[in-house]
Amino acid sequence: MRKIWGSGGAGGLGINDALLQDRRLSFPARGLAVHLLLLPESARPDPAVLAARPGETAESIEGYLVELESAGYLRRRTVRGDADGDGLFVEVTVYAQARAGAGRDEEPGRVFRWPL
Repeated sequence: MRKIWGSGGAGGLGINDALLQDRRLSFPARGLAVHLLLLPESARPDPAVLAARPGETAESIEGYLVELESAGYLRRRTVRGDADGDGLFVEVTVYAQARAGAGRDEEPGRVFRWPL
């Protein structure tokens, strides 16, 4: 299982479970973040795939993403496609710990590319 908390090889939920305890986030937003962080490397989720889960809609997924972004657990930016520059994508980075402003790019996180 992928370990998403801790540093220097440490893992588990014991001391670094800020995401799960962050009261700024709804339970579904927390669950979505954990789901994204724990996906295998080969997984390619996008909002349409996430919205296909039982009880979810495109609007609810977007709302959870906005919650995560405003709390510092997610960053979105528009990027060009592959080397050919084919298409635009939204690059989404999900973090296990909230990040704010400077230094954010140096922090590890899961990166996904979603078609625009």
